[in-house]
Amino acid sequence: MKPKLVIHTCCAVCMCYPKTLFENENYETIFYFYNPNIYPIKEYERRRDEFINYAKSFNIAIHIEENQKYIEKWYNDIKGFEKEPEKGARCYICFKHRINKAFEYAKNINAQYVTTVMTVSPHKNSKVIEEIGNSLAEKYSPIKYLHVDFKKKDGFKKTNIIANEVGLYRQNYCGCEFSIRG
Repeated sequence: MKPKLVIHTCCAVCMCYPKTLFENENYETIFYFYNPNIYPIKEYERRRDEFINYAKSFNIAIHIEENQKYIEKWYNDIKGFEKEPEKGARCYICFKHRINKAFEYAKNINAQYVTTVMTVSPHKNSKVIEEIGNSLAEKYSPIKYLHVDFKKKDGFKKTNIIANEVGLYRQNYCGCEFSIRG
């Protein structure tokens, strides 16, 4: 039996290239969508629906953790960090919040590994994400964090090529209202 790998996914675009890397790997993969940071709700729904449609078109196993009951917790977690620049403390807290939820889900389904597609973005520090993942792996032992820097080997370029080929919606900000570029 293959070990289960929960792959936290922020959007359909960012999952394109990582999906190709795990197609022939020895894991039972579940792409996990949990993103209470995404603002406004219409944007959240658009990203979620795009994720669902992309996954269906490739018969990808997914799990969606709907945001509504977690939005307040997310805002409480980042309170006081709203004015932080991108890649600052707010982002660290947000990454940790979302990856922690992926570990909780992994624990509930007896998965052995967790990773995230967020490392495909050149706007995300993969070392910071790895640190968070490893820290959470200690908390949720025996579940392990599988660190993959998806932006390596032109991963970001490859994910964009795939997304363009299949016509995926591409957002122009990370997700939270504080990351919207004016």
